[in-house]
Amino acid sequence: MPHYQTQPQRKYRYETIAKAEGEQCLMCYIEKKKRRGPPQVKLIIEHSDNIPSNWSWRNLHLACYSHNKKLEKLNVQEKIKLLQGYSDQLERERERENLPTWKTVLKDELPYETGSPEMQANKNFEPRWLRYVHDVMQKYGTQGKKEIISGGAAYAHCSIQTSTNYLTKYTSPISPFIETLDDDGNKIITYRQNVT
Repeated sequence: MPHYQTQPQRKYRYETIAKAEGEQCLMCYIEKKKRRGPPQVKLIIEHSDNIPSNWSWRNLHLACYSHNKKLEKLNVQEKIKLLQGYSDQLERERERENLPTWKTVLKDELPYETGSPEMQANKNFEPRWLRYVHDVMQKYGTQGKKEIISGGAAYAHCSIQTSTNYLTKYTSPISPFIETLDDDGNKIITYRQNVT
């Protein structure tokens, strides 16, 4: 399954990190008490574990180019420990200042296991449905909307309505697929073109 991110997905993640940690280089702020960030300094989304496909929130931080290069010299365990320590320290400071933190920004994101029965069912259905759609897209490039909905439902063993809901979710602006029309005016699903 592809792990790339579209521009809207990257933008959404950047904005969420900026909301939780401030739009600043985490390292500059903790080490030098300087809020270095836009518009003066371009910030990069830094993956603590050096795995570009790991987009879990606690793995993501904003860093300036200078600190990004310094972090590249650390081994993964040192980098994770350093950034986690800095993030925890910043979280405490932001709580004292009554600013948004990861706890407040992510409070609505419940794990499947503690959610409703529907959420618990989605833990099984959604990954299978998404795997099916990626497989179809990789094989054919495009597929009819109706075929994606019915094929996804059959493959994931979920209802047509659930499959329709997944398709709506995965054709949103920050998702990898887009709904468009073919030459005959039929609705088709394809990968977004602005992937990075």
